[in-house]
Amino acid sequence: MVRDQPPATLYKYFPPERIDVLENRSLRFTRPTEFNDTFDTHFLVPKHQSKQGMAERFRLKTKLGILCLTERPDDHLMWVHYAKNHTGFVLGFNSAAPFFKENGRTLDKVIYQDRPNVLQQPDFNACFHKSAVWRHEKEWRCVRHFEPSESRTTELPANLITEVVLGAKIEPFHVAQIMLYVTAYEMTDIQFFVSAPSHASWTFENRRKDMAMCPHCEGNGYLMQDA
Repeated sequence: MVRDQPPATLYKYFPPERIDVLENRSLRFTRPTEFNDTFDTHFLVPKHQSKQGMAERFRLKTKLGILCLTERPDDHLMWVHYAKNHTGFVLGFNSAAPFFKENGRTLDKVIYQDRPNVLQQPDFNACFHKSAVWRHEKEWRCVRHFEPSESRTTELPANLITEVVLGAKIEPFHVAQIMLYVTAYEMTDIQFFVSAPSHASWTFENRRKDMAMCPHCEGNGYLMQDA
């Protein structure tokens, strides 16, 4: 199957307490059953399959691990829902990195539709179909199968992260933490942005910044200026 080519950068929103993603340089691939969308990876089974078909669908959901990403680093609703009302941050990932193809991973675009598909048997690709109510998220997913004994937490290569967008309401001490980990791991190629509201259009825009740790603050401060 020919898959769409992703944009150069794909993004993920985080609340402030998830700065541990940078501290530990790791992310978890989540089961579809753990998402807030009841219909995630849902498909209809033919009537003659009845309970057996539904059981197979549930088994598929427990085996899959999904990393949800988006094309949009400036969506007001996602800042509210996934980044704790603009107090969190967004990470941008290099979509061309080997990470997204290694260890059986598949990166593909989500297809939005009004009704679930009817499938004769469980299909890995079911997780790439979602209700049209989520269309504004412009989601991409990195997906793979996991064995029950496998850890779903995966190490992130240092060069995978290319952008950090700071929320409009993020606390300064959280920015200092982010700078500490970025500096400690020598992520020298990262670009920084600050999300800012545009009251003339009811939108948010990301403004480029030059940032560094404060040399006099013992890890508790940072320097910021317009790029």
